[in-house]
Amino acid sequence: MPPVVLAELLNRYDIGDVLRTTDDRHLALLQGYDNFRPFLRPRNWTEQEVTQLFRYQSFDNFLLTFGFVGLFIRTADDLRLLIRGVLNEFARQRVVYSEISISAIEYVTRGLPLSQITECLEEAAEHPRVRVQWIVDLVRDYGPECALAQVKELIALRSPAVIGITIGGSEHRHPPAHFHEAYALAREHGLRLSVHAGEAAGPESVWDALRVLAAERIGHGVRAVEDPNLVAYLAEHQIPLEVCPTSNLFTGVYPSYQSHPAKALFDAGVPITLNSDDPTFFRTTLADEYACLAQMGFSADEVVELLRNGFRYSFLPESERTACLSKLDSQSP
Repeated sequence: MPPVVLAELLNRYDIGDVLRTTDDRHLALLQGYDNFRPFLRPRNWTEQEVTQLFRYQSFDNFLLTFGFVGLFIRTADDLRLLIRGVLNEFARQRVVYSEISISAIEYVTRGLPLSQITECLEEAAEHPRVRVQWIVDLVRDYGPECALAQVKELIALRSPAVIGITIGGSEHRHPPAHFHEAYALAREHGLRLSVHAGEAAGPESVWDALRVLAAERIGHGVRAVEDPNLVAYLAEHQIPLEVCPTSNLFTGVYPSYQSHPAKALFDAGVPITLNSDDPTFFRTTLADEYACLAQMGFSADEVVELLRNGFRYSFLPESERTACLSKLDSQSP
């Protein structure tokens, strides 16, 4: 969510009305973190001022902030505003194709039907400069039964905008294996499969994602480096990791770019794609992530290879992947 969009949404709604939609336990959690307290009182916010919300003391604090921001998507028009802001920012960075994860359940629980959400996602296809496909994050914190129900509804809706599913959220509390039914059904109906694993939990989480959920890509996955057998497996089977370096620093997975294992994984033959995770939340952009690669030990040629991987391991049809790679190669130095 670009800060300019968040400022508009914060000023659109009365904070008291918004907070009445959450329970006392959630409110107490919000009051317990410094970054929330200024936002629990009514006032008008500028784009610059809202950035102070994105300061976290822990991974749980980040997840709570993610949920808090979502409270302000209350109508389909709010969601359209958000999507338009995101795609315009991508266009500014010269992103030509993106697969965006959306935690639809966060909006469904506040009364926005999934059918309306997918309509908004389909409208994004009209953007003149950015091709986008959507991955629905089932959000593991809502539990396996909710995940299965979401997959069933997605299958019934058959939205051409939705290419696949993932599960984000509290990986350390909700292991991938708990979601085997949802993933089996999604796979049966042709949805592509990604799984957040190997971030807040270790290599065993990645093994679960591969062996139980048959994940095609691993979101983050960087803690696979702790298990040489897993690294060898990922390299042998060419299973890509969706690596988000700045996110890993903000949430405390690694202390610096220099200590991040992306280069070690890349050198071991593991396919790596570079991603921004939640750009506003981590004060980054996809362009910034590429700019950080030199600090992580990547050469110029290897940076270009990561650009190629972004298309090579996308969920685009093969003909589009080939066309994108050809265009990229024609522009590479």
